[in-house]
Amino acid sequence: MLRSVAILLALLIGGVVCDPVTKFVDCGSKAGKIDSLDVTPCPKIPCELPRGSNAQIKITFTPSENSTSVKAVVHGIVAKIPVPFPLPDTNACDSMAPACPLKAGTQAVYTSTLQVKSSYPAVGVVVKWELADAKEVDFVCLEVPARLV
Repeated sequence: MLRSVAILLALLIGGVVCDPVTKFVDCGSKAGKIDSLDVTPCPKIPCELPRGSNAQIKITFTPSENSTSVKAVVHGIVAKIPVPFPLPDTNACDSMAPACPLKAGTQAVYTSTLQVKSSYPAVGVVVKWELADAKEVDFVCLEVPARLV
C-alpha cells in the first residue's frame, strides 16, 4: 500500500513539474477562446526570461468568428504602464497553423519568438499578448507575469 501511494505521488509531482502549459490571465478574448499557452523557457510563474536570449510563445486558441487577417500586438506592463513591444512581424497569419483565413470553431496555433535583449533592465513585467482581427477585436488577449533576469 505504501509503495502504491509513493508511486502515485511521484506521478503526480512529475506531472506538475513537467506540465508544459503556462498559467495566464485572459484579459478580454472577445472573438475566441484560449485553449492553452506555452512559453519556453517558463518552468514556473513568474516566467524568468534571461536577458540576451529568446523566448518562444505558443498560443492555442479557437476563434468564434471567421477572419482573413490577424494582427499580433505585445505590450510589457511595468508599474501598471503598458509599453509597446515591437515585433518583427505583426501579421500573425505568417506564424499560424492552419494559415489564415481563420474559421470559427476551428482550433489554431500561433507561434512566435520574442527577443529578450540584454539591454533590457532586470525588472518584473506583465507580458500582454493580443491577437486581433481587422476591426481590432481580440481573438486572444492574455497576460503572463514575467521577470527579466
